Amino acid sequence: MENDITRPDPASWVRILTYNGRQFVTGLYWHPLSSPRQFMKEARAYGKQQALDIVAIREAPTKIQAGFVSKKLGAVKGMYSMATALAGQFDSDFVACWKIDEDCYAIAGTSEGAIIPGGDLVTTLADAKQRILALQNRGLLKGVQLFVPEGFGFDVRPFDIEELLTPQRLRNEYKLRQLTFGLSRRELVSVGILAGAIIGTGVGYQMWQSHQEEIARQTALEAERQRLTELAAKNVQAKSPLDLAALDHPWASIPDTQDLVRACSKAERVLPLAIAGWQFESAKCDGLALTATYQRSGTSTAKQFTQAAALLFEEAPAFLIDDGNTVGVRVPLKVAIGRNEELPTQDRVLKEVSSHFYQQGVEPHFAPVQVEQTQQLPGNEQQPPTVMPPWKKFSFQAETKLPPALALDSLPDTGVRTTLIETTLKNSQFTWSVAGEIYAKPH
Repeated sequence: MENDITRPDPASWVRILTYNGRQFVTGLYWHPLSSPRQFMKEARAYGKQQALDIVAIREAPTKIQAGFVSKKLGAVKGMYSMATALAGQFDSDFVACWKIDEDCYAIAGTSEGAIIPGGDLVTTLADAKQRILALQNRGLLKGVQLFVPEGFGFDVRPFDIEELLTPQRLRNEYKLRQLTFGLSRRELVSVGILAGAIIGTGVGYQMWQSHQEEIARQTALEAERQRLTELAAKNVQAKSPLDLAALDHPWASIPDTQDLVRACSKAERVLPLAIAGWQFESAKCDGLALTATYQRSGTSTAKQFTQAAALLFEEAPAFLIDDGNTVGVRVPLKVAIGRNEELPTQDRVLKEVSSHFYQQGVEPHFAPVQVEQTQQLPGNEQQPPTVMPPWKKFSFQAETKLPPALALDSLPDTGVRTTLIETTLKNSQFTWSVAGEIYAKPH
């Protein structure tokens, strides 16, 4: 590469790379076009609406895309779209990531012949790895030709960007075009004269509008980056890979009932009924931690409890506000998550869960829970401000004299999550309370 990289606007994803004397633009905003015959007219209308005046067209077998960019960011007619030029070098779908400079990597790829949105950019090594992982989790790497450097966790295949982008391989259809927004030459002259008359206000407003749209676009990209980071963190704990859709499904981030019961039961086994004269009173387990309280008896002291507890627990005990007579201990847990199953119908799952407890002589309590509305992503003005999720949520709670391992055995698990198990010792008698959430289709 003759010039490592040009950054016309450091706040933008748009980058201009040079290979074999030709300039290639990355970071285009790819938008699907719905009119196969008048796609340029549609592209001009969209470009005018978004204040984007340079476009690349990608005609895939099943769809047509327009990659938009502003010439204010250095892209001009005659340069090549990096993603389109690379896509033209492969007969099938591909995803490529290659090093540009120190901690600077380019990504390009197609899915079903179309440029992958958000997959045409230059970014850091860490972000590039996250994006490749996200494509794998979404199933977009199946059946594609994958080219990544060492350290990405995939087989390394030869990838010569210089050879792929030699001048004889480049076609005019890979070049960027100037959008005139459907105006004739005479109309453009007239518009230019009119613009000159109102330049004091019109140009200022246009610059402000363009700036606002760029801010919205950057906000949307940052939101996407945060979702990818959140997804990567959840996949560390997940039993099976989650995709981006799972972030919108609360039940996918909650442990299964049986996994929670096993983790809580294992943690409870380290709780003695008495520690240095302090008597066990109650315990709560929510999958993140098991917390237990002990009540002081006789002449036992806080110092004695602290010394004894140090041999049992990693965390120091907390003496609660009760004249120093109650103490709390905590055992941190790590329970696997990751089951984004299809939800059952509301009538069916409520019937199954209630029947499960009735068979034990237990009266469960159910209550509907207001589902939080989904907020629109920044920069997406075409989406309604809020969207109600297509599921219902209920809470349930039940008191039982059976240990959770028995009380919750065979509890329906599709759309059902146990979130809290409480153990209480009173008058030498154990009782348990279990609570959870139910997610279901309305019909």
